[in-house]
Amino acid sequence: MIRLFVSSLGRPRFHLGLALLVMATVTISLTIFRSRPAPAQPMEGPLRDPVAAVAAALRISVMIEGDGVYGAGIFLDPARGIVLTNQHVVQDMHTPRVTAYDGRTAIAAIIAIDAPRDLAVLSVPDLKSPDLAPPRLGDAMHLQPGEEVYAVGMPRKLPFTVSRGIVSFVGRPVEGERYLQLDMNINDGNSGGPVVAPNGDVVGVMSFIYRRAQGLSFALPTSEIARAFPNRVPVIAPKL
Repeated sequence: MIRLFVSSLGRPRFHLGLALLVMATVTISLTIFRSRPAPAQPMEGPLRDPVAAVAAALRISVMIEGDGVYGAGIFLDPARGIVLTNQHVVQDMHTPRVTAYDGRTAIAAIIAIDAPRDLAVLSVPDLKSPDLAPPRLGDAMHLQPGEEVYAVGMPRKLPFTVSRGIVSFVGRPVEGERYLQLDMNINDGNSGGPVVAPNGDVVGVMSFIYRRAQGLSFALPTSEIARAFPNRVPVIAPKL
């Protein structure tokens, strides 16, 4: 076939026929290409801005330190200076010191405890923030495995550190409670901090990790927070 093609190159009529054939082929190809329907555009879903979600999570997060212990917490009611955290974060603190994202620091008082769920509520009147909106609490049980989530905490005393991971299991039973299991890099100091969905909803409180394991962290869903302190949760958001 190669020899036949080369031997035909010297024939003028062949050149003309070949040129017409090429032009016809190109014209047909362009016509077919232009007539193809445009690819379907994906349907627009709920607006999700992870950067904005994390920024909001940082504003409602606090760091808690005292007597050699440290952890994180969430402003449940910023206007009253009400903070939620894990009980194990503050149980050995004589004078818990709370630091807000804007740098203000004050001593807190423990005003409520739910031991079975490992939750505690603190009052920090000197950190009242009337201009700060309370967090919107989402339903963690409507998350799906593989969805991306974010956590804010104080790992190894590094304040306001953001971690990213995915949902591994929804409703994992552990010692009588159901937790949101996450594949996320979590360390000592993350306890009590918020777990946030990309739409900005706080879906859980980081509670514990499995020692000598990687990517096995667990957050208490916000529905359990509401049951523990029904009078201190300002708002429950619609389902995710």
